[in-house]
Amino acid sequence: MNKIIGVSQFVLKKIAKRAGLFRSQSELSGLYNTGTARTKADEQRVRILLSRYGQNPASYLSLENDKLYFFGTSVEGFIAYGIVNDVIIVLGDPVCDAADFPVLLREFKEFCLLHGFSVVFLNITPAFLRYYRNLGFAYAKSGDEARFDLNTYSLKGGRAAKIRASVNHARKFCSVLEYHPLEKRDYHIELEFQSVSDEWFEKKKTGKLVFSLGTIGFDNPLDKRYFYAVDSDGRIIGFTVFIPFITKGGNGYMADITRRRPSAPGGISELILYEAFNRFREEGIRWGSMGIAPLARVTTDNVPAADKNAAKVFNFIYEKMNTVYGFKSLFLAKREYAPTFWEPNFYAYWPRILSLHKGYAIITIQNPGGIPDYVRAFIKPQPQQTDAAQPRHLLKSATVR
Repeated sequence: MNKIIGVSQFVLKKIAKRAGLFRSQSELSGLYNTGTARTKADEQRVRILLSRYGQNPASYLSLENDKLYFFGTSVEGFIAYGIVNDVIIVLGDPVCDAADFPVLLREFKEFCLLHGFSVVFLNITPAFLRYYRNLGFAYAKSGDEARFDLNTYSLKGGRAAKIRASVNHARKFCSVLEYHPLEKRDYHIELEFQSVSDEWFEKKKTGKLVFSLGTIGFDNPLDKRYFYAVDSDGRIIGFTVFIPFITKGGNGYMADITRRRPSAPGGISELILYEAFNRFREEGIRWGSMGIAPLARVTTDNVPAADKNAAKVFNFIYEKMNTVYGFKSLFLAKREYAPTFWEPNFYAYWPRILSLHKGYAIITIQNPGGIPDYVRAFIKPQPQQTDAAQPRHLLKSATVR
C-alpha cells in the first residue's frame, strides 16, 4: 500500500464523501495508512531523497508545510502534492532515480485513477516528458527558467549592460551579507526581514502566493541560504532566499524569494543576486537560477494538436493578465541578466483536457484568495513612483519570482 502523508481525517472524509468512494472510517483509514499529519521522519526521508535526486529546482519546496507526500511502494521516491476538491496538484517532477521514474509515476497515476482524482503537475522539466506522454498525460509549456553557468557567467559585455549599471549603482549605497540562522539566530535580522516583507506586500496587487513559492523559514531553514543588503545605517533594505537543486552537471541554487523595501535604491535585488552567485561559484557550485518566468515564450509551434488549446489559453493569460502579475515585465527583467540558457518548464495533466476545474485548482492552490483576489487586483490602483529622476532600469529593480 502506498503511503500518503499529511492529510487530516476531516479532509479525507470530505474527499471520500465527494467522490463517493468510501462508506466507513475503517476503509478511509486503510486507504491512507497514516495518522493526521506527516512526521519529522517523513520530512527527513524527503530531504535525503532530494539530496540524491532533486534535479528540478522546484522540488526543494516539497519540504514546505503546505505539501503532502506520496511514497513509492516498489521503488524509492516520493511525490509532493496538494488537493483542491477532486484535483491533485503536484509541484515539480516525481523525485527518484531516473531509472525508477516511470514506475513511480505509474503508481501515482494508478492511485489517482482508483480514487477519482484528476492530477496536474506544475513546473516539470523536459527531462522526463516522454514518460508523462507514455502514461497518457498531456503537457504544455508553462514558462522558461533562467539558468546560469556560474563557471562562465559575468556581467561583462553588452548583453548585461543594464544589470551591470544597476549593480554598480547599488554598491554606492549598500553592501551584501549572508545570514546563517543554523549557526546563530539573530532576531534583529529576522525582524528586519519581516519588515522588508511587510513593506513589499503593501505594494503588491495580489495576495501572498504559496505552494509554488517557499517561505523565509527561519524556524526550520534546513539547506536554505539567506543573502541581504544593508545600507550605510545598517538597515536591511532587501533580501533573497535561495534553495538548492542537483543536476548531473553539478549542484545549484535557485532564487526562491526576493523582496526589497520600496524606498531602497535601485539595483538592490540585482546586487544581492550577483554577490550570491559569486559566493556560490567560490564554493564550487556550478549552477544559479532565477526561477521561472511564467508563461514566457509559450507558442503552439511543434505542439501536438491535442495540446494546442492549453498553449492558446496560456498565451491569452500572458497577454491579458499583465496588469495583475506582470508576466512580460518579469520575463524581460530576467532576460536582462543574460542567462546562459533558458530551461523550458511544463504543466502535465491527466485526463488530457485542461478543464475549468483543473484551472480553478491551479489558481486556488497557489493563491488562497482565489479568483476574487485577481479580480480585485484589476481595480487596485498602481503604486506611485517615488523618484522620477533616476533611470527607469534603476528604479525598477528586477524582481526574482
